[in-house]
Amino acid sequence: MSLTISLDLSQPSHFSELPTPVSNYKSRTSTTVTIPSQSTRKTNSTIKIKSSISTVANQPDKKYQIQPLIDLLRDSASKGSLRQAKAVHGFVLKSPFSEKELLILLNHLANSYSKCSDFDGARRIFDKMSQRNIFSWTVMIVGSTENGFFVDGFNFISQMLNDGIVLDSFALSAIMQTCIGLDCVELGKLVHAQMVIRGFASHTVVVTSILNMYAKLGRIEDSYKVFNTLTEHTKVSWNAIISGFTFNGLHSEAFDHFLRMKTEGIVPNMYTLVSVSKAVGQLGDVDKGKEVESLASELGMESNVQLGTALIDMYSKCGSLHNARAVFDSNFTDCGVNMPWNAMISGYSQKKCSREALELYVRMCQNDIKSDVYTYCSVLNAIASLKHLQFGNQVHGMLLKSGSNMLVISVYNAIADAYAKCGALVDVRKIFDRMEERNIVSWTTLVTAHCQYSQWEEALAIFSQMRKEGIIPNQFMLSSVLVSCSGLCFLEYGRQVHGLICKAGLDSDKCIESALVDMYAKCGSVSEAEKVFENISNPDTVSWTAMVSGYAQHGLSENALQLFSRMEQLGIKANAVTLLCVLFACSHGGLVEKGLHYFQVMEENYGLVPEMEHYACIVDLFARVGRLDDAMEFIGKMPIEPSEVIWQTLLGACRVHGNIELGEFAARKVLSIRPDSATYVLLSNTYIESGSFKDGHMLREVMKEQGVRKEPGCSWVSVGGRVHKFYAGDQNHPQKDEVYAKLEELNVKVKSMGYIPELNILL
Repeated sequence: MSLTISLDLSQPSHFSELPTPVSNYKSRTSTTVTIPSQSTRKTNSTIKIKSSISTVANQPDKKYQIQPLIDLLRDSASKGSLRQAKAVHGFVLKSPFSEKELLILLNHLANSYSKCSDFDGARRIFDKMSQRNIFSWTVMIVGSTENGFFVDGFNFISQMLNDGIVLDSFALSAIMQTCIGLDCVELGKLVHAQMVIRGFASHTVVVTSILNMYAKLGRIEDSYKVFNTLTEHTKVSWNAIISGFTFNGLHSEAFDHFLRMKTEGIVPNMYTLVSVSKAVGQLGDVDKGKEVESLASELGMESNVQLGTALIDMYSKCGSLHNARAVFDSNFTDCGVNMPWNAMISGYSQKKCSREALELYVRMCQNDIKSDVYTYCSVLNAIASLKHLQFGNQVHGMLLKSGSNMLVISVYNAIADAYAKCGALVDVRKIFDRMEERNIVSWTTLVTAHCQYSQWEEALAIFSQMRKEGIIPNQFMLSSVLVSCSGLCFLEYGRQVHGLICKAGLDSDKCIESALVDMYAKCGSVSEAEKVFENISNPDTVSWTAMVSGYAQHGLSENALQLFSRMEQLGIKANAVTLLCVLFACSHGGLVEKGLHYFQVMEENYGLVPEMEHYACIVDLFARVGRLDDAMEFIGKMPIEPSEVIWQTLLGACRVHGNIELGEFAARKVLSIRPDSATYVLLSNTYIESGSFKDGHMLREVMKEQGVRKEPGCSWVSVGGRVHKFYAGDQNHPQKDEVYAKLEELNVKVKSMGYIPELNILL
């Protein structure tokens, strides 16, 4: 069985095969491979273990050599094979070893259990040991740190010192890792002092551990001081300081010390190049990246999986996907490990080359390379970018078949985001409801999804539910909530959210600032929008655009243009949306010449190519002042094919100005592109308002015959924090009788004041 996936959205006939993963065994040829069952593989592995133990057990005079057992335990630690460690453990308990031999074996057993993530098993072995040495304690300190039990590591250190155990270089190095895990620089300083007192100040391994500890705890100055105390800089110490600079965001310093290291005659190794690759990636300097890659090639390390992955990631972050792909194609097209594949797919996904990301993922699956959490997150991001729902469904199915270990919260969030971008809100909600654990990203994805598809009431309901569960919103969540307030014109609710934002200290966040300006403007409070805008310390393009848009929406065209002029004087670069708002302001203010001027200089002055929305604004600019012939001439000269938006704009103007002939032409254009009820309604109203009642009623009959239904208008009002929606002729509202009684009362009042309703355009 295989999954058929279309990668070319514009050409549905182009498909690629995404095979369903069957096993982790790979075949490089087309020959049939018999895949052993899980039980068979276990049996084979058990035979090998028993054979190795049997070799020890069959030694003459029952004087067992312990080295084969130590080798087995080291092998189990490297492979993470707990079953193998337990088999050796059982043999050791049944066999007569001397106290010295038993101590050595138990130390290795504890280490093996710890490396296999069974730290409780390691602890039990340690607790039952009749005697211990410094190696025993070091194993437990290292094990507790590697398994995340940092407090336990500290307790082991305390017990060891209380028992009078003299620290050696390995124990001190292990303690440094515990300090990092506890994020405790004060403890690190105490250990540093002990290092000096105990005469390890010149011991390169220990000093390098101190250097690394300070760097990981954010004390890069102290780390560099320790580095400078070294009389001799080894490859290890250079690697530690370069890694420290990179870790602390001092990427230029990392690269400079990489150059110093070479100048002093120290040949970099794989770890050096991986660290400096990360630094160069953050610098975004392709030339520096080429220098690193060149050295990797000279040293014959370019095909190393870890380094090659770092080089691909480096080039991707530098924006040079061509060089990243060159590294991949030269070294890793036949690689059975997923790291280089993940790096290349991630690079494509992050740079919005989503189609290439999915094509490479299909190749990865065809090569039977095992996907992991990182693979799926990158692929799902690409799917979200392309809005490729079919691919998303299939990858989701593969995830479910991969087992629960893949369904971690980051993957769940990526699936939900992909469905959200594809408009599948029901699926987003299903994913959300199935999540055993949720974080702020999960909630933000759900709220944003409903907000993007204008389900603002539902977005606010989810936000309220989230707050009841004690989740603290972030700036992205609050930005979406403000957009929902804008859509519903919930000024009072928006003010409450503004208060929450101020309490959270997020009112100076850029995306929040612009969302607040937009919310107040769309809710009708231009003065509050102005107040928020003027309090922004350094407004960016989005904030300026929001305020220009606010003025334009309220017909304050001169205010909008004055603000835009001020924006230009301050050197703020306008974007396509800014110019759209300016044209909108000119259109609503009847400022034809100014609107034409801004449109004509878009490309020359602002480097912006007009898009369909800009052309629609110019058509509306002409149409609003009755210059329909100019609008038609402008449409005829458009360098791109007019969309239905252009013709709908013209049709709306024909209704206002009573131009039936042009209205019919525009309507035919709209219906040829995308038939909808609004076009029929507009044309019918054009006939009726121009006095052609017969044609108008005939068109209505055509609508009935063809099953075209006008979508009912909807109004809403918020009372007591609850949204009440009303449709034309609504009989479903629980308080409909009271509502209609109040409407009749208002109708009587307006008629008594001389109001005469205009019925000629009612459909």
